[in-house]
Amino acid sequence: MREADQRPSMSSRSPTPLPSQDLLDDHDPEDFSIGYGRDILVVDDNQSNLVAIEAALAPLGRQLVLARSGLEALAKLLEQDFALIILDVAMPGMDGFETAKLVRSRERNRATPIIFVTGLSWENDAVLRGYELGAFDFLMKPIRPEVLRAKAQVFVQLQERTLELKQKADELREAQARAHERELQAQRRRFEAERMEEQLKTLAETDRRKDEFLAILAHELRNPLQPLQTAVEVLEHDPDKPVPARIRGIVQRQVHHITRLVDDLLDVARFTAGKLELRREPVTLGSVVDEAVTQCQSAIAARKHSIGVEAGAEPVTVFGDPVRLIQVVCNLLNNAAKYTDPGGQVSVSWGSEGGRGYIRVTDNGRGIPPEILPRVFDMFVQERVTSDGAGGLGLGLGLVKRLVELHGGTVRATSRGTGKGSTFEIALAVYEPRPDEVSQSRTRTGPRKAALRTVVCDDAPDLRELVADLLRLRGHDVTVVEDGASAVRTILAEKPDVALIDIGLPSMDGYEVARQIRNAAADGYRPRLIAMTGYGQASDRASAFQAGFDDHITKPASADKILRALHGSPEEA
Repeated sequence: MREADQRPSMSSRSPTPLPSQDLLDDHDPEDFSIGYGRDILVVDDNQSNLVAIEAALAPLGRQLVLARSGLEALAKLLEQDFALIILDVAMPGMDGFETAKLVRSRERNRATPIIFVTGLSWENDAVLRGYELGAFDFLMKPIRPEVLRAKAQVFVQLQERTLELKQKADELREAQARAHERELQAQRRRFEAERMEEQLKTLAETDRRKDEFLAILAHELRNPLQPLQTAVEVLEHDPDKPVPARIRGIVQRQVHHITRLVDDLLDVARFTAGKLELRREPVTLGSVVDEAVTQCQSAIAARKHSIGVEAGAEPVTVFGDPVRLIQVVCNLLNNAAKYTDPGGQVSVSWGSEGGRGYIRVTDNGRGIPPEILPRVFDMFVQERVTSDGAGGLGLGLGLVKRLVELHGGTVRATSRGTGKGSTFEIALAVYEPRPDEVSQSRTRTGPRKAALRTVVCDDAPDLRELVADLLRLRGHDVTVVEDGASAVRTILAEKPDVALIDIGLPSMDGYEVARQIRNAAADGYRPRLIAMTGYGQASDRASAFQAGFDDHITKPASADKILRALHGSPEEA
């Protein structure tokens, strides 16, 4: 054995280790694009050495790729990855060290094992340089085949172990991902099941409340219908006898009650569908209170209540929908009258405090129990019971809250408890009109008594005849027609002062009637056209005005409302 071979073999030294398993766990080889191959690259400029190395490594069962220079070796690395590189140091042109430096500079090959083959002695500084450049081991020439094979086998097995660990790490990550996905799916199923259970409970509660509401609605509608039916039967018993004032009062009250129920239901439907629109303008709180008290006078008088109005020191103007604000105050007044025993006291006050206008409705009635007070403005709250045992749909105060909030205001209720009365207060922002702005709030005008020539057009015989009778009792000259075509002919021929026209007419609807009259009228003739219809949406009003109508009133309309529309006056004609 040569002297060089008698020296301690470099295999006894600890070779530069492969990346540890912790490093592989922390840094996925794929993250750094590290390449791992199965073949062995042998680089030597001597053909005899290539043949000898090829023969020595043949038992490993790995394919050998041969390169005769550093440049050719680099070209092979561009084509594939290798499990091991056996690299001769002393090559012409680019030596082994320069080749190794370029190999290590490539990200994919930074972990590929390199065994240098050299004829240099162990003490030569060039060997240390080789380790610095990334050598895993050195073999001294002449090479013993069994030593080369053993060293190569160690590095190949180490790489196989690395690949196995990488595969297991990949499998572990995939298993963890699958477990995480299963847990997410399980949590999603639990969440969906809980949501479904909550929805089922909500639907069940909604269904229960719907059934209760329908039962109460049926009760509330039957209550006024029964006295109406009885009144008709009493009148039929002696049709020629004048109608007693008591029966007239009963009919008026019950019709008013039914009208309010229907109006409240329609408003709830409009609000829920987002179709409840405001027609806002400057309006004084005094005019709103006066109009509401006038409209509710009969309901208050029916229960023999006394009512007082306390006006503020200065007029207060707000920017709101007069019709809706009057509706709010009417609902509060009707609520006070309903829940105050006969002979009670109801008061209304208005004014301004802290830059906001207010309207307060106070009664000395049955009060509000503490447990109901927080929910008194909720829809369908019906716990309060009147002195006569009647309840309600629980819509009025709910609509009050929603209408006030649409105006940007607030409403609150206070009560000292059962039997101690209650106070409802609405607050709205004060509107400061410009000096040149003409107030559009309602003002009272003197009654107008002028007789008018009138046409009433409706396809419902009972309705048109009763409206005609109402107008004749007020001294007006009335012609009735039953369809749109007849209305156009009659109006153009007789040239009446005003016409009440239904929208839902057969063949030719009321819109077309108005358009034809406006287009055909000559000599400056322009009758006042009033749409009297069951279509009460804001869009229906807009369509009526676009067609040429001057006013729009919704059925059922009181005599007061019909007569006001007839003259275009805010007060009864």
